Parts: sequence; C-alpha cells; structure tokens
Amino acid sequence: MVNFKEFFTISSYEVMEHMSRKENGKNIDEYEVMLYNENVSQTENVMIKFKKVSDEIAVEKVQTLSYFDQQSPKHPCKICGSEVMVKENNSEEPGVYVHDCSFNGEEIEDCLRELVQNELLQDRFTQEEFDRNYGVNYRDDANQQYSFYDAQQRDTFYTIFNDSVYHTSYAGPQELRCKFCGMDEELLVVDGAFYQKCAVLTPHTNQIIDMIKAREQNEPDVTKRWGEKRERNLRRT
Repeated sequence: MVNFKEFFTISSYEVMEHMSRKENGKNIDEYEVMLYNENVSQTENVMIKFKKVSDEIAVEKVQTLSYFDQQSPKHPCKICGSEVMVKENNSEEPGVYVHDCSFNGEEIEDCLRELVQNELLQDRFTQEEFDRNYGVNYRDDANQQYSFYDAQQRDTFYTIFNDSVYHTSYAGPQELRCKFCGMDEELLVVDGAFYQKCAVLTPHTNQIIDMIKAREQNEPDVTKRWGEKRERNLRRT
C-alpha cells in the first residue's frame, strides 16, 4: 500500500472544480482535485472527487491518471509500480490510462481535511477579507506580538507570539474558539489567560502579520484595554 500522506506532502494540487450548496440544513461542498509531482512522475496525476458535509469528509472517487505518448511510452506507474491500467475512453486526450494506487483511505481523508482547511484559509485570509472580517486589538512590531479577533464570530480572539498563532481567552478554556482547526493542541495558561496553538493558522503566521501591518490603523480603544495585560502575560511565556 502506497503512503498517501507522504505523496500528498511532497505534491502540489489544483482544485479543478468546487461547488457549494445547502441541503436539509447542511452545508455541502463538492470538490474535484488533481495532485501532481513532476519529481515523482511526469506522466501520472492523482484525481480525487470528494464531499465535505458539515465537518465530515466523504471520498467518492480516487484514480491515478497516466498519460502516455510517443515521448513517454507506456510504463509501470511511477507512484505505485502497478502495470495494471485501463484505457480511459471518456477522456478527450488520447493515451490516458487509469488505475488505483491502493492508497490508505484514512490517510486520504486526513489529507483532504487539511486541503479544505487550506482552501478556506486562502478564501478568508486575503487582505480584503481580513480587513472586512477581523479587527486588530494589539500590535507590537518590535517584539512581533499581535492580537486580532474575528468580528463575525463572538469572543473569538487570537494572539501571535513566538512565531505562532494562539487561540486566546481570559474567561476560561471553554471560551476558546476557532473555525479553522480542531483545537487539539496543548493548553497554555499564563497569569490567568488561556492560550492554545492553532495548527492551521500557525504556518501562515508571517502572512497574517503582514496583513496586520498593512491595515491603516488599529482600533485604539481596544488596544488600550488589552495592551497592558497582554504585555505582562507574554513576557512570562
């Protein structure tokens, strides 16, 4: 069985199709994505069709597409080594063959969940979306420490320090909120404040800092209220 997570990690992807709809009160997103890595193979791509229903991932179809022509004669799959392939008659391109690389189903679901989170992040964290939907309540460029909040989701605060993004609450751990990750990281308690690293936003820390710096101004009333307490807390981490 081929390690899908390893292949996914080193590959690029392209969203070929994405449709959203609401059915019986549930948000349903349908995706068709193509994974490719020319360092592994210049003739194979992996096509995946799946649905995201609320927070659940349902994989509908996984196929490896092999493209052969005179420059690239037919050969075993460079991803899994399989020689068993079926010619794809529905393709508009000649010389397209399909087969199953026997990827692990659980690994596929985990990686697709990561892919969807990344797509949501791309949609929601453009400068325009950030300016519209998020407020900045603390900014310390010298120490690279910042706080921002989700204006669309009540009591959802984030803090940036130590090159990471943390969910933040002064009211208790039950008040920590995040719509991007599963909130599975270890809880950090400092002087009565509760911090939890965000696994999804942390890899984009520098991007978020750049968007904070690009804002014309902070909200001074909130900054004044939060600044003193935050400085004391973060000096102790």
